[in-house]
Amino acid sequence: MPEKRFSIRRFFRQPGNTLLAGLQPTCGFALTTQEMPPAAFQADVSFRSLSSAAGDSLPDSRIHDCVFEHHASGVEVQVEFIEHRDTATLEISGRIYNRSRKSIQHVHGPVSLCFSLAIGKNDTVRMTSVYGGGPTDGDYPPQAYKLTETDGVRFLFGGHEGGRSTETEMPYVIFTDETESSGLFCALEWPASWTIDVRNVVAGGKRMIPVVIKVGGCDLTLEPGESIPIPRAHIGFFVGDAVAGSNALRRHIVEHLRPPTLPPVFYNHYFGLPRDWTVEDQFREADIYAELGVEYYVVDAEWFAGKFRQGIGNWEVEDQQRFPNGMVEFAEHVRSRGMKFGSWLEIEWAMKGSHWALEHPDWFDALPGRYNTHYDGGEYNDLLLRLGDAEVRDRVADFLEAWVDKYGIEWLRWDMNNSPQPIWQATDPPGQRGWRQLEYAEGLYALLDAFMRRCPQVSIEACSSGGYRMDLGTLRRAHTAWMCDNTDTHDPIRLMQKGVNRVVPGCYANSTMLWATHDHRRTQSLAALKRDGYPTSPLRSRMGGSLGFAESARLYTPKIKEQLQREIVAYKAQRHLLLKDYYPLFAPQRLAEFDGWQFHDPLTGQGFVQIFRVNAPATRTTVNLPGLDVGTRYTLRDVDTNRKKAIIGGTALKVTILDPQGTKWYQYGLD
Repeated sequence: MPEKRFSIRRFFRQPGNTLLAGLQPTCGFALTTQEMPPAAFQADVSFRSLSSAAGDSLPDSRIHDCVFEHHASGVEVQVEFIEHRDTATLEISGRIYNRSRKSIQHVHGPVSLCFSLAIGKNDTVRMTSVYGGGPTDGDYPPQAYKLTETDGVRFLFGGHEGGRSTETEMPYVIFTDETESSGLFCALEWPASWTIDVRNVVAGGKRMIPVVIKVGGCDLTLEPGESIPIPRAHIGFFVGDAVAGSNALRRHIVEHLRPPTLPPVFYNHYFGLPRDWTVEDQFREADIYAELGVEYYVVDAEWFAGKFRQGIGNWEVEDQQRFPNGMVEFAEHVRSRGMKFGSWLEIEWAMKGSHWALEHPDWFDALPGRYNTHYDGGEYNDLLLRLGDAEVRDRVADFLEAWVDKYGIEWLRWDMNNSPQPIWQATDPPGQRGWRQLEYAEGLYALLDAFMRRCPQVSIEACSSGGYRMDLGTLRRAHTAWMCDNTDTHDPIRLMQKGVNRVVPGCYANSTMLWATHDHRRTQSLAALKRDGYPTSPLRSRMGGSLGFAESARLYTPKIKEQLQREIVAYKAQRHLLLKDYYPLFAPQRLAEFDGWQFHDPLTGQGFVQIFRVNAPATRTTVNLPGLDVGTRYTLRDVDTNRKKAIIGGTALKVTILDPQGTKWYQYGLD
């Protein structure tokens, strides 16, 4: 007989966690229809079988393959639970099969994670979330990656306007009890539409917090023999406040989602060079940035015929005016200067009339007769790759492998600059709203997985109009991420990196340093720049993530180059700490307030601190460093002066910054 009772509670052991104590028995996933809410499905689902094995090269992890059945609907659910005991986290993914002879109407979801928390009658659950990276305004604090913390719960959604996962909110959420002593985090791997439905319910004299995390925008029929995925979700429990929850999630990502890679130092020409750049401009940039210690040189869009955006799809036709001797020659020059070569593709789209659109018309879906609202550019000329078609994916993977080999690519900026949802909706089969989204999202991950297997030497930079697709599944398949198309307002960019670090490790939050290239942003004349060099704030405001440059190298004097070389050397010495614990030291709401961050390795006691005066009228501030063990002695080294001083964990650090655009940068370790 099938076992009726199965609960994910069996995977968690964390005494004293009040939210775990309130976790109600649940299988963790659900199928929901118009007539059957998630709780009703879970009440009737039966556990049929389980097989377990140790995780490959993960001694603290176990993989549990389970089969469930729901007799009323005829559904069979195959689920993989990956239990990570070292991070107190569970991954849930699987597939739902219609094994009956009847259609299942009005399927919503699927639901990746569904559970309820029982709390005290007068208790409050606190909720922390982070907004996505779409907004590019220069306001302070910026909307992009804005942190929202509330007493009480909220409904979150993403991808509902255009089909990209972090157009609005990000699919990460942290809950804590009202004493901020324990909590849990959740994250969803899905690059398209999703919802996190969190409510406050009083029933039977009890207060419950039901949480339902699912794919959004679906209302479809599951025919006999058909199946739909359960996208991977993560749930983890931790001790401490919401910042401790951030660090628990970051540790889980570093330990279990992908092998950690050091945040890179890279150059990208797109925002710094004039739009009519030539190969001579690129040679100049490459020669100078190689001197500075840059590791990757990335030729962004417009290396192909037709430029951006009309040339999208001309992936096998170079711009002969840009590269009269071919881009291979320039790539070889980059490598001769000791850097790795990278470039840009928007492989998921092609424009009507492009090479790929003409050569492979059966690879794409169109949207005839529609206006392109995203680009405000008249007729919808963008064609969307049929990623749900395995044969198309294989052919595209063949091209990507050959493209990487041709140019010696070691960095791929994988961009996605338009909204796929209108085409999904137009091509959904009748009565199958959301079907194309499901196929496309699964296909995207499958293509990325195939590319990483074929070309493991390539670092992938996730990009989608900036930060429109920063879900955990996309980042699992990337080494870094272009977080926002705002590149020239360093104070907002610093706050964006602070927001990204609240949910994912610092290797992902990349931006490029621009200052003097934009007359309307810099606070120096060019003469003052050549005389004094850069203020430290614009440079170091990019050091909370992967460090990029886009400044035109024609501005660099020998003095400036020496300054940048020192900064890059110092950054490389600390960047491994960006993968460790993160603490925001201030929460500024105006430019007249101090700002700063701390990255700390609790195993070694090493870390670094950067404090920014911004435009604060005061020259002095004090700050406690939360990563330090109370009563333990540490040595702090001022990166700029090399002076050292001792500090005791739990005591305030006094900081003086005379320059309004100045910083203090300390590296520290145990005595």
